Amino acid sequence: MSMKNGKLLRVNLNTENITTEKIDSDVARNFLGGKGLAAYYLFRELRKGVEPLSPENKLIFMTGPLTGTRAPSSCRFVVCTKSPLTGSWVDSSCGGFWGPELRFADLDGIIIEGRAEKSVYIHIDDGKVSINDAGFLWGMDAVDTISYLRERHKADRTVRVATIGPAGERKARIAAVIADMRAAGRGGTGAVMGSKNLKAISVIGHGKIPIADPQKFNELAKQAHKDAKEDSAGMAATGTAGNVRGVNSTGGWPTKNFSESQWDEAEEELAGDVFQNTLWGGGKYVKPCYNCPIRCAHLAVIREGEYAGVSDEGPEYETITMFGPNCGIKSRELITVADKMCDNYGLDTISLGNTIGFVMECMEKGLVIAEDIDGVDLRFGNEQAFLKAVNMAGNVYGNLGSLLANGVKRATERIGKGSERFAMHVKGLEIPAYVPRAGHGHALAYAVSDRGGCHTRPWLYGAEHYWNELDPKTTDDKPQAVKQGQQNKALIQSGGLCQFASTYDTPYDSLLQMINAATGFNYTEEEFRLVGERINNLTRSFNAREGFTSKDDTLPYRSTNEPLPSGPFKGQVIKLGEMLPKYYKLCRWNENGIPTKEKLEELGLDFVIKELY
Repeated sequence: MSMKNGKLLRVNLNTENITTEKIDSDVARNFLGGKGLAAYYLFRELRKGVEPLSPENKLIFMTGPLTGTRAPSSCRFVVCTKSPLTGSWVDSSCGGFWGPELRFADLDGIIIEGRAEKSVYIHIDDGKVSINDAGFLWGMDAVDTISYLRERHKADRTVRVATIGPAGERKARIAAVIADMRAAGRGGTGAVMGSKNLKAISVIGHGKIPIADPQKFNELAKQAHKDAKEDSAGMAATGTAGNVRGVNSTGGWPTKNFSESQWDEAEEELAGDVFQNTLWGGGKYVKPCYNCPIRCAHLAVIREGEYAGVSDEGPEYETITMFGPNCGIKSRELITVADKMCDNYGLDTISLGNTIGFVMECMEKGLVIAEDIDGVDLRFGNEQAFLKAVNMAGNVYGNLGSLLANGVKRATERIGKGSERFAMHVKGLEIPAYVPRAGHGHALAYAVSDRGGCHTRPWLYGAEHYWNELDPKTTDDKPQAVKQGQQNKALIQSGGLCQFASTYDTPYDSLLQMINAATGFNYTEEEFRLVGERINNLTRSFNAREGFTSKDDTLPYRSTNEPLPSGPFKGQVIKLGEMLPKYYKLCRWNENGIPTKEKLEELGLDFVIKELY
């Protein structure tokens, strides 16, 4: 949002009251947009201890000031709420076209309150907003819902739809919001949407996004497009799956529920160049997000064999890894089919693949038998059992479906028998596709992330393994790298750009300049840095208010107590205790990991002090 813009839609599903409100310019400048602005509203408006799946929880969709502009890959929006999976803050970022369309409809965000008496969907047509009956949509999968609403509200441009599938309707705690086949996947945002009986939000807009300095902004955006294309050369061919060979060769590829870190045989089946030359039409089948010069997203088409005729947008590196080696699977076609199923059901593939791998290990160790999970022989590499598990999770059906659909933390609580020692999560959020024991930096990032096990805030795997900036075998410099990376990522998430189109390590050049030209905020570099720090302290304070402390900044037992059995980091465990106190000191948090009054005052978070102290 610029100084000229900044409008929120507020929808109370209980009363069906629909209002719009201006965003205070000082608030916008302090929290930027996206994650930051959503955190401001959620902290201010949500009382401590709210049950995540109750009507009292709120669900916020928020864009950034660059969303929908000429900036490269300006496609991002976030879905934010109190997570039903972790009980903590969660923001889940999503690309595609839905976010830009919301801004074309003269809106920067939506705050959803209450719970509808019956299933509904919200339709936004420029300035017209309506709450509509969705009884005929309830039970429909996400793909069909998007197709139906596009046809029902057909106009002179494509209607963009964010929806849930059956998993969200049934309040699966790993349910995602699916927006035009992109997923806001993490933390159960789809379950919160389902708990509100809200099936979808469709939007169409014809407006233009106001820019404070159009000439300067267009010059900056043109250069940023060129830079992004050059910096990401190769991603158009192999996408994020290009990571497969690099991560496997460096010994960080999760295999059989993170018990191992390499699988060369699977690499030769699942690497990005192999997908490119088989299912992605030589790399020609691309499905880019809005205004994207990188074009990393692909369409997979299976033309022969058991699954011939299936097409799927993806799969991405995380899905390939969590459904592939983490579950002992090496079939491209099977992983593609499972990814398609998760799009239909509205499920987070990271959390699901992690949880399936966990249950597989439980069965291998004799902690679970087939009779416990509806007769399914869910072992590593059993392809048909794996597909059945995905299907049951998507429908939240049977003992197995319920076990998988609610994540690994609840699964280990049900199974017990010492299974918590290899339940791979942080704060209840399943760890994604990089082995923690392969590097102290990204392991620390997992431990202290505001939403739980997350590899993107920041992504230090590259610094430790690709660019030789950090030594993955030591704890040196890791607290500073994590702190700085978190601040940078908060700015990117709040600005509305894809991280692949941003100067990830130092966003104080092109990103700062584009935001200043777009908004007229005229941040100095120091002011901009403080915005990122302010956002991270605010989400940390959200969690502190909910009772999270240093005791929750942990890693799975396997990461800190079981030496890696093989690979480049054979014998390594993570020395988290060496890093946490240094990290807290750098952040100026107390020994319990809670921001101090002095730090909050420095950042202008007086309203937080009243809540915490």
